[in-house]
Amino acid sequence: MSFFSGKCLCGKITYKCDAEPKAIFNCHCEDCRRATGSVFGTNLFVPEEKVEIFGEVSSYCHTSDSGSTMTKFFCNNCGSLLFGKNSAKINVLSIRAGTVDQIDLIKPAVNIFMDSKIPSTSIDKNLKQASKMPS
Repeated sequence: MSFFSGKCLCGKITYKCDAEPKAIFNCHCEDCRRATGSVFGTNLFVPEEKVEIFGEVSSYCHTSDSGSTMTKFFCNNCGSLLFGKNSAKINVLSIRAGTVDQIDLIKPAVNIFMDSKIPSTSIDKNLKQASKMPS
């Protein structure tokens, strides 16, 4: 029995995760904004070995401002961004919140990279804020 599941827009890629998210962040960095096409990205962070992916994902790698290798995984059919990996975070997979089936699970705890947020973006003042990625 999985803790949560999800899929891309076309349904060609599905996944299940057998763990509760370790953290859920709204990320306002430029990379997340450009990759998602939105003003911020919401990510669930889970142990990589607890995620089972069905279907073949495509990937794109780039270097972050900190020098880490960032790998983004997406559906080659519909283009949905599903997952991400950061070379500095071993055994951690980020899952894009918009792909999760169980939407009640998505409860971000913090807004990160607030130094690069779009000024007009509305922010929930009840959430913690961080100028960069917390340790």
